[in-house]
Amino acid sequence: MAYDWISVTTDYGLRDGFVAACHGVIARLAPAVRVIDVTHEVPPQDIRHGAMALAQTAPFLPASVHVAVVDPGVGTARLGVVVVAGDGLLVGPDNGLLLPAAQALGGVRA
Repeated sequence: MAYDWISVTTDYGLRDGFVAACHGVIARLAPAVRVIDVTHEVPPQDIRHGAMALAQTAPFLPASVHVAVVDPGVGTARLGVVVVAGDGLLVGPDNGLLLPAAQALGGVRA
């Protein structure tokens, strides 16, 4: 399935160019895709806060790829995961960040 929307949730903040870089990469790889910024103001490395922000928002968004990055282990060997839930995909670190959103979207699909 192709998705027309990408939602982005991070702890990057808005004081530098990280969010703009993310938008730029998305625009270069998929110029027709629209981006919804859920939040970039998750307190640094606060997985629980990021998980709740995404879980509270995702059910109200169109079918999307939901990208979330809130990870105290950024730059380590931690793997990323893709979770199929509801009518979307959740993409992020394997640290529990995505599970509440998967549940809010109706649970993980096999």
